[in-house]
Amino acid sequence: MINKKIIYIGNFSFPYGNASGSRVFGNGCLLRELGYEVYFLGLDNELLQDVHLSETLKEYDGFKYYNFPYPLGMKGWLSFRKRYKQAVELIQDLECSTVVLYGSPTISLFGNLLRKWCKKNSIILLADCVDWLSSGSGSFAYKLIKFVDNDYQKRILNSRTNGMIVISKYLSDFYQKKGVKTIILPPLIKRERYEALSSTISKSDKKYLIYIGQPFPTDGRKVQESSYKDRLDKVIELLGNLSSFDFVFDIYGITQHEYLSVIKNHDLVLDKLGEKIKFHGKIKNVLAIKKVAEADFTILFRDKNRMTSAGFPTKFVETISCGTPIITTNTSDLSDYLINGENGFFVNIDDQNLLKNKMKEILKLDRITVSNMKESCKKSSLFTHENYLDEMQKFMNSVT
Repeated sequence: MINKKIIYIGNFSFPYGNASGSRVFGNGCLLRELGYEVYFLGLDNELLQDVHLSETLKEYDGFKYYNFPYPLGMKGWLSFRKRYKQAVELIQDLECSTVVLYGSPTISLFGNLLRKWCKKNSIILLADCVDWLSSGSGSFAYKLIKFVDNDYQKRILNSRTNGMIVISKYLSDFYQKKGVKTIILPPLIKRERYEALSSTISKSDKKYLIYIGQPFPTDGRKVQESSYKDRLDKVIELLGNLSSFDFVFDIYGITQHEYLSVIKNHDLVLDKLGEKIKFHGKIKNVLAIKKVAEADFTILFRDKNRMTSAGFPTKFVETISCGTPIITTNTSDLSDYLINGENGFFVNIDDQNLLKNKMKEILKLDRITVSNMKESCKKSSLFTHENYLDEMQKFMNSVT
């Protein structure tokens, strides 16, 4: 009998602690549907540093998962040998035949040790790659270490695996040129979780806009504009110029104080917007998707660069799945999924006149049009894992 036990290992917080946790959960549902028994080994920032893996076992939706404590300081990140040994013991105890490496729970040398062990012990090693982040924040030493570690992971380590699960065409093209078998999977969802949401249809003409996320680091590091994941600053500038329109913009994931600690010159525009803009700070994912379902539009602006071309915004997947259209820039593979006027709108943030005029059109939309767009999103089921069963089965057959 073929061993169909798989373990996902990496820097994610399972199941919905972050976008990475959502990603691996969706892929786990897909693999389980194909008959695989899937386990997870991620990170938990609430665990004590000396806790043993066996003590962290939990279960969610039929999946068993374990966690390493989130690394503290340089010593924590350099403890890759200790964590490698614990991971190997767990793989052996669970008798897994396949390992999927999602980034690394420490520095990428962890993955290199694991790769050598898997090869020696005839274990299939796959990698799930979802980004190619910049190293534009922090001190020079921090940025240098981050760049070397990230570049080694992306260019060398991933290329030496048996196959790659990637999130975008950009990454697929990169690894296929290196002779690696790939499958493109956008962030996937479990349909039932979103079907239970009540999509709110407002009766007023006021537009309810929402952003959820952390657009840039807010831990005191010096942040360069090139490392902003989302251009929340450009959204706020735009809405500041449209303050005469009737809307409310709710921001979750970051406080006003945290925002101004990075975007220091936005005091005046926030004052101008007044009650039209509200910062709420961090919330749990279960509440976040409820808030998205209640909104008219999610807003997500991103610059076009390697980071945004390689990735794929989980926010896009969640908003469409929640039944809420999105106003966004055309990055990554979004053009394969967004239909202008049906489930969202593309905007050009590099042309201020075009951007302002487009946003005026959206803010003037009547309630019936917005309701129809929300209904279109709700019915689409674009990102349910069932859509990818055949592709994933072919991929797994080719690498195992």
